[in-house]
Amino acid sequence: MAALAASMLGHVSRVLDMPCGHGRVLRHLVNLFPDAQFTACDLDEDGVRFCEQTFGAQGLVSKAELCDVDFGKTFDVIWIGSLFTHTPEDQTQRWLAHLAKFLSPTGIIVATFHGRHAIQMYDRSPFISQKSWSRILSQFEATGYGYADYTENEAHSYMDTAYGISLSSPAKIMQMAQAIPGVRIFQYAERAWADNQDVLVIGRPAALDG
Repeated sequence: MAALAASMLGHVSRVLDMPCGHGRVLRHLVNLFPDAQFTACDLDEDGVRFCEQTFGAQGLVSKAELCDVDFGKTFDVIWIGSLFTHTPEDQTQRWLAHLAKFLSPTGIIVATFHGRHAIQMYDRSPFISQKSWSRILSQFEATGYGYADYTENEAHSYMDTAYGISLSSPAKIMQMAQAIPGVRIFQYAERAWADNQDVLVIGRPAALDG
């Protein structure tokens, strides 16, 4: 796993998967780290329970405001797959910083984002209305981060927080990462997850920790 090679992490004992869904990534993580303890977190309670029963993970139903969640432990790996692809800029910044508080002394966050490649992907297979996409692109071109909510018929029924499609530049995500105290940036790679989403790796020890 390139993210591990880029970091200072030597051993993986505890892993957080969020949003876990019904284990589309967790089913691979449990094989990658067979000796680790797993926490599966999501707003979708059915998905959390499935991950408990199927993969032996400790389940945790999240809250609409992620900053209200106390995980009660630290993690060596926090996998955040396709969460920040659906959140506005201020929410992404806030949630990323909150999750960083639960890193072990050498822990890492591996998070995915809709980068520049998503523009080409939308042209091939639209994933939000054209009106919303035009607004996202306009914001992206102006600031490096664009976002629009899904319409009512596009969103998941259990979502009661901002949820839509985001588009972010590498520079904007790096800027967010730099603002999080106590972590360093290990890696940013475009199209590194499934040749589609960009991947950011940040973690401890911080760059000035020696």
